[in-house]
Formats: sequence, C-alpha cells, structure tokens
Amino acid sequence: MSGDKTELHRVAIEKIPGFYRLVSRLDVPDTGVDVHLVANEQARAQLASRFGLLSLDAFRADLVVTVWRRRGIRAEGRIQANVVQPCVVTLDPVPEVVDEKITLLFYPEDLSGRQQLEVTVDPLDEEPPDGLPAEGVDLGEAVAEQLALALNPYPRVPGAKLAPVATSDDVVEKKPNPFEALKNLKTKE
Repeated sequence: MSGDKTELHRVAIEKIPGFYRLVSRLDVPDTGVDVHLVANEQARAQLASRFGLLSLDAFRADLVVTVWRRRGIRAEGRIQANVVQPCVVTLDPVPEVVDEKITLLFYPEDLSGRQQLEVTVDPLDEEPPDGLPAEGVDLGEAVAEQLALALNPYPRVPGAKLAPVATSDDVVEKKPNPFEALKNLKTKE
C-alpha cells in the first residue's frame, strides 16, 4: 500500500514539459517580477489529455509575481486558452475561449506541516494560501489547475437536446388489475 502512495505522489509533482516554471521566494525581488508562460505543443497535448479535452489549441498565462506577507508569494494575472471539449449531449466538438483573472497565494509551511500563518476563512475573501515548498512552486502546474477550474463543466453544442427519458408512467405493459377477475363474477340481472 505504501508503494501506491509514493507512486501517486510522484505523479502529482510531475513536471509539464514545456510549461514548467519553478519560482521560489528568493527569486522574487521586492518590486515583483513578470512571468509569462506559453504552453508548447507537447504541453498542450498533455494538458488536453489530462483534462479530457479534444484539443487545447493555445494556453498562456501572464502573471505578476510579488512578495506576499514577507515569506510568501502572490501571483496575479490572467490565463487565456482556446479549448475544444466534447458536447455532453452529442459528443460533437465545442470550441470555447477561456479568459480568466487569477490570484494565487503561496506561503511556507513549518516543519510540522501546519502553516505558520493563521488563516481566518471568510467566504467573500480570497482563498487561503497553498503551501510553498523551500525549492519553490511550479507556476506552470498552478496555472494548469486554474485552467481546469475555469473549464465549462457541461459544454453543449447550440441546439443540442437530450432524448426524452422514459418514466415509469410511460411503460406500455400495464400491470393486471387484481379486481378485474371480480368484474366477471357479477351476476347478470
């Protein structure tokens, strides 16, 4: 069982070829740094397969990475992608454009695995930060996750309709009425 966990962990941190950008807190000057990521053909093919897309024709992220709360990183910007998903009704291709503003927060964790930053959850506030490993965070993977969240979960071709579903009332075979036999026993007057 422990071998399975190691394998899952290895897969989870696998680099996306052509879309890998490791950034640590030490890489970010106090004035911030611009990071531009453009997925190459191999990265787009891998991400399309991973997200169940028919194709990912373009994917880019333009971010401004700044220091956040002295030890953390904040990456703000925009992701843009041209995706083709299968229609949930007909399986025909549904092209869509994704253009989303994103904010990513990362903060180092202490040795116990707990974040040293105390976080109060406010549903209207930004999300709590993700962990920031000492070696840094892969911004390519982080923005790929944001793309997955931005995808339309139920893409449909215009005019696509589901076939009517038969209900229990539509069943042709009627159950015999137990009182039907009694009707024949009536005496004729």
